[in-house]
Amino acid sequence: MTPLHPPVTIRAVCGADEFAAVEQVQRRVWEMPDWREAVPANLLITIQKNGGLVLGAYAGDQLIGFALGFLGAESALGQTKIKHASHMLAVLPEYRARGIGVRLKLAQRDAARAQGLDLMTWTYDPLQALNATLNLWRLGAIARRYLPDAYGEMNDGLNAGMPSDRFEVEWRLNAPRVVARAQAEPPKADWDALARAGAREIFRVVVDAAQLPRIEFVNEIDGDTLLVEIPARLGQIKSAALACAREWRAHTRDIFQRAFAAGYRADNFVWAERAGIPRAAYVLRKEIESLE
Repeated sequence: MTPLHPPVTIRAVCGADEFAAVEQVQRRVWEMPDWREAVPANLLITIQKNGGLVLGAYAGDQLIGFALGFLGAESALGQTKIKHASHMLAVLPEYRARGIGVRLKLAQRDAARAQGLDLMTWTYDPLQALNATLNLWRLGAIARRYLPDAYGEMNDGLNAGMPSDRFEVEWRLNAPRVVARAQAEPPKADWDALARAGAREIFRVVVDAAQLPRIEFVNEIDGDTLLVEIPARLGQIKSAALACAREWRAHTRDIFQRAFAAGYRADNFVWAERAGIPRAAYVLRKEIESLE
């Protein structure tokens, strides 16, 4: 990979022009047809001034990505604790696959920990394989909550035409697995090794004549470890056959909701290649170890 010149720096966004640049990056990354869908600069400034974080990735003076979050609250067992609620992470297309998203998240973690926080949450589309790779495998977050149609109908280029289902992920900022991933990239899980060790493949997937992956058979939710396949390239499927993408949404919504209710959590993500076609799947395990 060719090094970036000038090198990328991560720092807090400041000044009206820089907050306006965050608006522009939002519109480009999410392909927003209406400028009003972006989080506006005045709200970004207010978040930054009141305990929230707007971090920018800069190549020289150019904003090429950002992370946005604010203080939130998490209630459990009758107690409420303050957390960091991360809302947006974006990197311009021409700067992706260079580790910039990881650097933004780790800087966000450092800033949240400096505030005395130990939990960060955010949502993402569970059918987006690259996001799953970042969140679960690289960062060490876990998911055990499924939000069907979390934001209602969305009209931007990434979400139009699909129910806005989301995973809510938990990033325990001081957990050993998170600390380890902050220090170094973890080893990749191996699909075949997981299957040999007894992981249950929930879907049997075939590739049809149009090269679209379709679910042929659904296994029961059973065992200590599950492999739940999703499309490796959702955007291509949506462009070629939106109905196929919506079928994947319906099948995976059912499986994830039932698996989470049965005590599983998604804690890793795995890739494989079959007949030259990339395949991607979540690793779900029974809740048996502490999250702290």
